[in-house]
Amino acid sequence: MEEVLANPSVIRVTALLKELGCKGEPTILSDSARTALDAANALGIEVGQVASSIVFKLPSGTALLVITSGRHRVDTELVAKKLGVEKLHRADADFVKEQSGFSIGGVPPVVSATHQKWRMYNLSSM
Repeated sequence: MEEVLANPSVIRVTALLKELGCKGEPTILSDSARTALDAANALGIEVGQVASSIVFKLPSGTALLVITSGRHRVDTELVAKKLGVEKLHRADADFVKEQSGFSIGGVPPVVSATHQKWRMYNLSSM
């Protein structure tokens, strides 16, 4: 399990979190956590305490990172309206990887700190 800590993505996110002043170390789960519910169950916390990072593509082609609690789904029409755009487009796996350096399902909520061209929207339910 410790080999997870040598993964370049884990190293990158851990370094960024330390740079941002966060304390603590990554928790290595014994099994995959493909959903917020899986992560919450593995950590013994409420699903609403898990941050879900979801990447969309704006009509301009800019990446948008929406962070919400694992308990909520993103209302794309509401977010588009608040941002003053016609609609949010689903980002495919290639776009997410190209823009963030991470695969779908593995985009951390701090990725936008390293990508100045990104837009970020935090749903206030957290």
